[in-house]
Amino acid sequence: MNSDAQPTSTCSSHADCLVIGGGAIGLSLAYELATHGLSVTLLDKGEIGKAASWAGAGLLPPATIGAAVEPQEQLRALSHQLHAEWSVRLREETGIDNEYERSGGYYLARKVGEAAALSTMVSQWTEEGIAVERISSEELHARVPDLAPELKARSAYHLPDEAIVRNPRHLQALRQACSQRGVTFVDHVEAVDFQLAGDRITAVTTNQGSVTADKYCIAAGAWSQRLTDALLAQVGFTHAAKTPDIEPIRGQMLLLDAGERFFTAPLNEGPRYLVPRRDGLVLVGSTVEEAGFDCSTTNEIARELREFACQLLPRLETAEIRQSWAGLRPASIDGIPYIGAMPGIANAYVAAGHFRSGLHLSPGTAVLLGRLIREVEVEFDLSPFRVDRS
Repeated sequence: MNSDAQPTSTCSSHADCLVIGGGAIGLSLAYELATHGLSVTLLDKGEIGKAASWAGAGLLPPATIGAAVEPQEQLRALSHQLHAEWSVRLREETGIDNEYERSGGYYLARKVGEAAALSTMVSQWTEEGIAVERISSEELHARVPDLAPELKARSAYHLPDEAIVRNPRHLQALRQACSQRGVTFVDHVEAVDFQLAGDRITAVTTNQGSVTADKYCIAAGAWSQRLTDALLAQVGFTHAAKTPDIEPIRGQMLLLDAGERFFTAPLNEGPRYLVPRRDGLVLVGSTVEEAGFDCSTTNEIARELREFACQLLPRLETAEIRQSWAGLRPASIDGIPYIGAMPGIANAYVAAGHFRSGLHLSPGTAVLLGRLIREVEVEFDLSPFRVDRS
């Protein structure tokens, strides 16, 4: 877009940083930047605090900072530690309890193939210094008495350091904390293009005008690539160098009301899981579907999820279906999120492609990228996450 164009402004205040995307990543980054005194505008094409972040189960698999070797596991370990700290801080600041708890988690396999896959996961956990306990099928039943009596686990493990958080309340707490720090929210406004002067963004063009800031960060989840493509096209970044490659992956969920909480730790089998809430609600997930940007749910999947839940816990057969929904997870082509500066643009950054770990990795991503944006030394190797990695 011509840098001389002057659309009507949709936000009158000029910010130190404009964050595009109001999910867990965007809200966490806004919170981190505002905590360090920056003025922040947070823009989202829908309602801030919704989309995939809201739709997730809030599972926080453990990781150990001292033992993590791979960069993504180091990020996971940092985030796992920060979740505990942020949950306390957010509750103190806002009065909102995100229901974070170190619940532990059970992983089981009934089929040979699933048992083999689980064995591989256990080897990885052990290498990364994660506490894991192998238990017998009988011990699993003793610890989770409401498991189906006929359920025979070929293998079962307990991860004592797994944690859970209630996504909607965590996002509500983040939004409230951001508001208390003066973050400007621009809901239901879509970023569509960028205005540039040389190698710098001067404004973001939206469907309702323009928004200006000194620095800009794209954290729009599954919609991030549309924005990075639009931006990079303007600076002629069309050669063979790697550019962000993010695809939407649909995940459908089911919410059951059991009336009261009768199990306390998540039950994981393959890609599916049951997550208990304190008020008796049970989250059942999830699917991994390439459905483009279709965020609808299907009756077939709802039936499959309910059957899975009842196979594990027959007590859920009488549970009322409260809701079903789907979220679009942003999957990078190599499974590693993009965190860092945009190539060819002096004042643009990206935090996207976290797939199923957006909420889990959000505090670590926010702290590290926040330091980069504030031009403070980052004592963490972000090169594996760079936008133009090969």
